[in-house]
Amino acid sequence: MKIKIPKSTQTGIGGGISFIDNLKKASIHEVVADGDYDILLIAGATLCDRADFVDAKKKNKPIILRVDNILEDSKNRSTGMSRMREYAEGANVIVYQSDWAKHILEEICGDGIVIRNGVDSEFFYPAEMKDWGDNRIFYSKFSRNETKNFHVVQYWWREYNLIKKDDTLVLAGRFSDAIQKINNPFEFHNGENFEYRGVIEDKHLLANIIRGCDVAFLPYFADACSNTVLECQACGVPVIYHNYGGTKELVKYGVPIDYELKPTDLVELAMGKKFNLEAFKEDFSLEAMGQKYDGLFQLLTDETNVEL
Repeated sequence: MKIKIPKSTQTGIGGGISFIDNLKKASIHEVVADGDYDILLIAGATLCDRADFVDAKKKNKPIILRVDNILEDSKNRSTGMSRMREYAEGANVIVYQSDWAKHILEEICGDGIVIRNGVDSEFFYPAEMKDWGDNRIFYSKFSRNETKNFHVVQYWWREYNLIKKDDTLVLAGRFSDAIQKINNPFEFHNGENFEYRGVIEDKHLLANIIRGCDVAFLPYFADACSNTVLECQACGVPVIYHNYGGTKELVKYGVPIDYELKPTDLVELAMGKKFNLEAFKEDFSLEAMGQKYDGLFQLLTDETNVEL
């Protein structure tokens, strides 16, 4: 069986591209970007040109639309949500990335099923041993979307580093030039410790950086199913997270942000949590994700109007 995923030959970073790479690895079926195909899988409304959608409709091919979040029309030629609506109306199955995403968007896209992302354990696995004294706190953002809440990280780290002067904030990803370069990079003016590792596309390097940290502080607001949240846990790093969005469905090793606690106490609370890696893999391994998608592909080719 051939699964057509538009843009599946693209390389780089980002939620949609990471998902496509992971599905290629997890599925027993062949993923193609063009040519003959049996099913059209739209990894995200902005990752599929309308011509591919129209072609599938003309050929009466089953269509799966994977839905992440409310799209920002300003970044998508003012066609993001209109495309999502059109694709949803023509799709045979809607796949939401979390129960939260389904709750937010099912009135627009319709009923569907939930399949959460998986994480590639070839790259993201725990360190064998951590034996350093000072804590390292990880934060990354591969989108310049303001919901990644870097301003929360800035203030939180200023407060934290006043108490724990030898601990380090490790930053990775995309930030504006103004934040990086004007006067004090990242707006740290009081000698706060931080390292900026840049935009990292190498998964081995990214995983090594995460494994070198003790906690991930990821106050993302309204993320449907964050790959970074999953990858940090897979590396054995507990996550401090914002309690709104799909993230709370993903966290088996971490704590929600509690602003009544000092930042240092919150880090200690997160580090004190026990983690069962095998239980985490049962829900978020590539194999678990691949089996769910392969089962869906089989159902759709057996009977296009399947009820799920």
